[in-house]
Amino acid sequence: MINRDLNQDLQGTLVDYFFKAKIILGLTCLSLLLFFHYFRFLGVEAQPIIFTFVIELAIWASYFLIRTRRPESILFHNAASLWIDVIAVTIALHYFGGIYSMIWAAAYLLLVVCSGLFLSKRGRVLFAAYVILTFTLLCHLEHHGVILRHNIFRVPPSTGKDIFFWSSTSLLIFATAVLTNKLAEVLSRLEQFANLGRLSTELAHEIRTPLQVIEGLLHRVEAPEGTKKEIRVQTERIARFVKEILALGKEEKPRIASLRIQDIVDHSVNLILKAVPARPGISVERDFCDEELWVEADADHLIKAFSNLVRNGLDSMDGSGTLSVSVFRYGFEWLQVDIRDTGTGMEKGEFDRIFEPFYTTKAGRRGVGLGLAIAKKFIEANGGRIGVDSVPGQGSLFTVKLPLASPP
Repeated sequence: MINRDLNQDLQGTLVDYFFKAKIILGLTCLSLLLFFHYFRFLGVEAQPIIFTFVIELAIWASYFLIRTRRPESILFHNAASLWIDVIAVTIALHYFGGIYSMIWAAAYLLLVVCSGLFLSKRGRVLFAAYVILTFTLLCHLEHHGVILRHNIFRVPPSTGKDIFFWSSTSLLIFATAVLTNKLAEVLSRLEQFANLGRLSTELAHEIRTPLQVIEGLLHRVEAPEGTKKEIRVQTERIARFVKEILALGKEEKPRIASLRIQDIVDHSVNLILKAVPARPGISVERDFCDEELWVEADADHLIKAFSNLVRNGLDSMDGSGTLSVSVFRYGFEWLQVDIRDTGTGMEKGEFDRIFEPFYTTKAGRRGVGLGLAIAKKFIEANGGRIGVDSVPGQGSLFTVKLPLASPP
């Protein structure tokens, strides 16, 4: 029942915050109950509240004991306490206006959200069903007069209102459960990316040293020039892969300077044209506006971003094609750089994933899916935006927008 997809250290931190929030909400709820209801602590009416509060106190006390002596079991404790918290919320909801107290029913939504952090997918489904069934039972008992409804909001009772409040709250619980499931999947994917990034960075550091040894020995050994050239090409490919991994995993604070965007883009295009093998069938066109456009950004970041976008465009074309690079003003506050290719293009369903690390549409050909992720990282780190539009078989258009700056 425990969610094993998330990092346990992260879950442990969330447990602490959730526990503190639960104590604050629990004490606030008890204080408000005492304010709204003038019952005696030893009276019959107060027994459900007293009994529930004693159980919650026992759970709170056991939390400190388990946290100290068996910290590895704290996730089980927190997951189990969620199921008991539903009963406590239901009793509190009954004394706060019952079915007509939708504002207090928000506590159900909080518990459903928290279930996504601590319960497995099956556990989240069962928990959401348990919450809806518990709330439905409370509504049924109040509607048929089995238990007294504490209508502190003075809402005129009717069957229609009962059905409306029950259906509205149940729908909110269901919608929250669906969104929580999506959130849990997103968090799981982010956790996988983080683990993959850490592993890739470690591998990159391990690969760098033997790669340097190979490059050094290549100048000393006697071998046919064609063999040396092929070894050199492959080592350069590995070196570029290592640099891309390190660039993606390393957090750098931008070194801001005033840059003329035409110079940055032109330099990026020239770097790639010098690095990639000559391909006669592919032409590169540049269309830069006459107006000087300046940006406050890190030059190294932008060169890496535009270089990867240009390389991606060239790699997407087989045989012949055209790569067009345009720079122009976009409105009063932005400049825009368009990089268009006539390559294979992609489906719309890939637009959301194209900037994910290690996702590539060039499987079996060139690239490992890091270039666009690096471009997105460095563009956004300098206050920019990046987007893509593509048609299968007709090519792709990558659009970069950066905030304009005054000339130095």
